[in-house]
Amino acid sequence: MLIKDDINHFEKYHLYPTQGLLNDPNGLIYFKGQYHVFFQWNPHACNHKYKEWGHFVSNDLKTWTRLETALKPSLPDMDSAGIYSGTAFVKDDKLYVFYTGNVRDESGRSVASHQMWAVSEDGIHFEKIGELFPHPEGFTKDVRDPKVWQGKNGRYYLMVGARSNANIGDILIYESENFSQWQLHGSLIEGELTDIRGYMIECPDLIEIDGKQILMFSPQGLPADEENYRYQNIHNTGYVVGTFDEETLHFKPETEFKEVDKGFEFYAPQTMHTNEGRKIMWGWAGMMTPEREALIPTIASNNWVHVLTIPRVLHVTPDNLLTQIPIPEILHTKPLTNFGAVEVGQYTIDSHDNWTLSFGENMTLVRNKNQLVLSRRQWENGEIEKRQVVGDINHALLIVDTDIIEVFTNNNQSVMTARYF
Repeated sequence: MLIKDDINHFEKYHLYPTQGLLNDPNGLIYFKGQYHVFFQWNPHACNHKYKEWGHFVSNDLKTWTRLETALKPSLPDMDSAGIYSGTAFVKDDKLYVFYTGNVRDESGRSVASHQMWAVSEDGIHFEKIGELFPHPEGFTKDVRDPKVWQGKNGRYYLMVGARSNANIGDILIYESENFSQWQLHGSLIEGELTDIRGYMIECPDLIEIDGKQILMFSPQGLPADEENYRYQNIHNTGYVVGTFDEETLHFKPETEFKEVDKGFEFYAPQTMHTNEGRKIMWGWAGMMTPEREALIPTIASNNWVHVLTIPRVLHVTPDNLLTQIPIPEILHTKPLTNFGAVEVGQYTIDSHDNWTLSFGENMTLVRNKNQLVLSRRQWENGEIEKRQVVGDINHALLIVDTDIIEVFTNNNQSVMTARYF
């Protein structure tokens, strides 16, 4: 994947910022013949104190062009401290984006959030419309990340991640008949998924893949389940297959919550419907502790931090498991037969034997029977941490970039994303 006219080529296959901090992918949409990827961005510093929406466009999903910032903070008491995550929707040949506006007090503390929207005729220049609805009662300031779609019945739906006053994660669902007036109908998952809500839910996404409905979201505060190799990162992202009832506005899960990615950094994914009907997903490869983030070497060397994952095509198996595979537009793989140190490139592995790969000086990927173990020496403290996949790992696909790898295996049902330095 190439970014046209970039002076610095920090990555070969991944989207990255020119400077500052890149955050969640936002507003993924196909509009007027182009693919749009917006992203949270602080161009001024490598921290989370300020956010605007950066903007990439592409005609073919493999060559990307940077555009001017799409949205900047500008409305006092509404979005003055940041343009936070949201989605995009095409209606009447116009592109609407929905986002969360953040407000901070004089000390820099975040004190309020507002669900906002803006509109564009060309997908580049946006006019802010204002606030969508009042802040819901019973919830802290942490209500954010609006997702908008149109139901089969013609009505419009909007959901947001939320944190209740009791510090329990939730997803709120709104409905509209005219696309401008929204009515709150309470919790999308009331009475469901009580064990994996954490204290906050972010970035909810409801998508239909292969005739099945998938609810994907990112709960914060889940305790690590080391015995089952689950929830080992600071925050995690997962999915359930189920059914959304357009009359009751309730989502009924039919499967257990499963993690989308078993590596170190994956978080806050968002999906796009391509013009030919594929469902593809980008994620943010940057979820980590503040101490780890502050010491990422790219900050000291080039004043930038974090990347998006490569786009992945999504499918669902007959037994309700999500599969992910890099989009074919960017794939140029070659077989990997000499195991050892691995350079930047794209590789396939077909082997029943045990093997070991190394990435730089601080990370290894080891196949041992039916286990694939990713080990990394953490750059902030020198400790060794591990992530693991168990299953059919005789075949694997590796995307190895300058400081990030993505490993696809177990019949594309398991992915591990990790940064390395």
